[in-house]
Amino acid sequence: GEAMSSHPGIDMMSFTGSTRAGIAVAKASADSVKRVTLELGGKSANIILDDADLKKAVSGGVMGCFGNSGQSCNAPTRMFVPRGKQNEAIAIAKATAEAVKCADPFAEGMNMGPGVSETQFNKIQGLIKKGIDEGATLVAGGLGRPEGLNRGYFVRPTVFANVTNDMTIAREEIFGPVMAIFKFRTLSDAIKRANRSEYGLAAGIITRDI
Repeated sequence: GEAMSSHPGIDMMSFTGSTRAGIAVAKASADSVKRVTLELGGKSANIILDDADLKKAVSGGVMGCFGNSGQSCNAPTRMFVPRGKQNEAIAIAKATAEAVKCADPFAEGMNMGPGVSETQFNKIQGLIKKGIDEGATLVAGGLGRPEGLNRGYFVRPTVFANVTNDMTIAREEIFGPVMAIFKFRTLSDAIKRANRSEYGLAAGIITRDI
């Protein structure tokens, strides 16, 4: 706040981060009437339509969610699949998640690194527990560190299925390698479900028909 008020020549503030920090930035910008652009989270939908290559779409969606250890504001964390293909999609997502290797990202191979801090690690663990407690189906991953790791803020690559919009993991940004699978009957149903979010940062539709 002090730094900003001492530079009256700055007429715009752009900030990407948490809601709490965004509120502080907006307040600190008010006295000098700066324009403020805030990007404070995402819960991006990834809608896979009936005509898509399911294996390619689901595995790509899972890896898109897990990129940067899930610490991307535009990560496709909510995957919507046709009701009739849910079981197949779950099997593909499970196999994809279980093939992810968690290790030092500087080590040889394509490794998923740790979360950014102990605070974030604990937040992710708490939300995974919420998913389990609220009745989502744990497909892969879960609580605790990945097998073979007893230190560091590594999170198990996690996939939930049978997620409904009333669940905490459907609403809150987790900012970790945790993906939720939702099923839908029709495209309008998928759009309606995807739009039930406080966030509007990004979305994807996977289809062969542009």
